[in-house]
Amino acid sequence: RLIVAGCMPARYGDELAAELPEAAAFVPCSREDDIAAVLDGALGVERAGAAPEPSVGEARPAGAFGYVKISDGCDRWCSYCAIPLIRGRYHSFSYEQVRADVARLVEAGAGEVDLIAQDTGRWGADFDEPLDLAWLVDALAREFPDTWLRVLYLQPEGVTDERLAVMARHPNVCPYLDIPLQHVSERVLRAMNRRGSRAAFEALVGRVRATLPDVTLRTTLIAGFPGETDEEFDELLSFVEEGLFDYVGVFAYSREEGTAAFDLPGQVDDDERAERAQRLRDAADAASSPLIAARVGREVPVLVEGAEEDGQLYGRAQ
Repeated sequence: RLIVAGCMPARYGDELAAELPEAAAFVPCSREDDIAAVLDGALGVERAGAAPEPSVGEARPAGAFGYVKISDGCDRWCSYCAIPLIRGRYHSFSYEQVRADVARLVEAGAGEVDLIAQDTGRWGADFDEPLDLAWLVDALAREFPDTWLRVLYLQPEGVTDERLAVMARHPNVCPYLDIPLQHVSERVLRAMNRRGSRAAFEALVGRVRATLPDVTLRTTLIAGFPGETDEEFDELLSFVEEGLFDYVGVFAYSREEGTAAFDLPGQVDDDERAERAQRLRDAADAASSPLIAARVGREVPVLVEGAEEDGQLYGRAQ
């Protein structure tokens, strides 16, 4: 049986069913929790007794660490991004749901819990009585002091002094930030429907490192956005060469149907986009190598994730 799941059926819905009659079922993002029942139906499987209720926060154990989703959807409408079309409007999961998911993973033996969402920094802002990500991390860190907590994908404006203070206060909160910048040219960022500038991002990194000297920083950048000039790309390349980040994920711009950027003038051709992305990757590798090499000889606590075929253990540090 063929099951089509994820972003595609979420975005194209009934149109997809007409195009793919050979599929037994379609599972959009909103029905991910029902996947077991969908598969049973497609395969004609009948089970005795009711299936357990799925976790709203989608806690998923993965050995030494696991993921807990704290919200879903996005209201940002970055001009290149289809996530709002796929996942819908932003909504936070309640503290009780998130805490229960974390507790399940800890009970199952996870040494680290990663808090994830499309926009982690907005958690709690949509509640009748608003809460804040800093409050959430602080509460979880206090209740689960022997479990590492890691926040993934925090937008630049989400890196507040309060959140940095919580990270510095709790030794079980990993000093790790994944801050998607996407670009540093003010004009390109405005065309992306984002905020920021090179100077603002340099100041942000300085503020983070002043509070968390041992922090590991990651970011993502887009090369070849419509209208990106040679000078704007050179500015982005120069920023990467500063070596402010331990790891830089680079993506060539991808035209997504239905997004505002799809019809922008000045579309960069495929070869040029790929060439610019590769130049950025090469510069990022060269700039981050000294930061990585500086760790050689350090002794740090590690969560063992498994063993290679030769018996060599591997794991993750904070």
